[in-house]
Formats: sequence, structure tokens, C-alpha cells
Amino acid sequence: MLWPDHCVQGTEDAGLSKELTVPTAQLVIRKGFHQGMDSYSAFEEADHKTATGLAGYLKARGIRTIFVTGIATDFCVAWTAMDARKAGFETYVIEDATRGIDLNGSLAAAWKQMTAKGVKRIQSRDIATG
Repeated sequence: MLWPDHCVQGTEDAGLSKELTVPTAQLVIRKGFHQGMDSYSAFEEADHKTATGLAGYLKARGIRTIFVTGIATDFCVAWTAMDARKAGFETYVIEDATRGIDLNGSLAAAWKQMTAKGVKRIQSRDIATG
């Protein structure tokens, strides 16, 4: 499915919010660079052939657990979470830090698919801070 143009690279719509503070960010992953093909996962393009480099980057740093947030739960978040599991990461979706679109039951279907792939569903309060 192709969505209306959004987050077009090189536009303000695709930029990080000026309100977002990421003082320790070391990498920004770009996805969705194939015109005519929407891309949902942060791990690979929708062609299932083009890796973004995220899995290798995280594994090289010894990261084994991924927490996924964002929009849309039933598309980008779900694909990212399932690809994280496929790459061998323990994966959690923080439900109250996501928002779904829910087209014709797509949100419930996405949660079912994620659960079947071993993605865990949590709330932000479930994460210990300190």
C-alpha cells in the first residue's frame, strides 16, 4: 500500500523535532528512499532485500534488547518490531508510546502478528528508570 506523501526526505516534515533532545545519539537511520515503495521497518526496506544497517550497528555494540515506540503501531512499529525479532533481538513495543492507524482491524492484526513472532507488549511504566 502506498500512503499519501509524508516525511519526504529533505523536507521539514522528515526532520527530527526541534523539541527532541538526543544528546547521546550516535546514528540516524534513513528508510523509505525507494520512490514508489513505502517502507515500514527500521531494519529493512519493504523489498526485503535492502538492509538499513541498523541490525549490524546494534549487534556490533552488543545490544540485545530493543524497545520500539512511534507511529504507526500497526505498520512501521509492527514491521520494525518483527524485523528486530527476526534479527535475534529481544523486542518490546511500548504500547502507550505508540499510536496506531487501525484500518479495518489492522491494529489488532498487528498485535496478533507481533505476539506470534515473540514481540512483548509493555507500557512505559514497566520500564525501570534510574
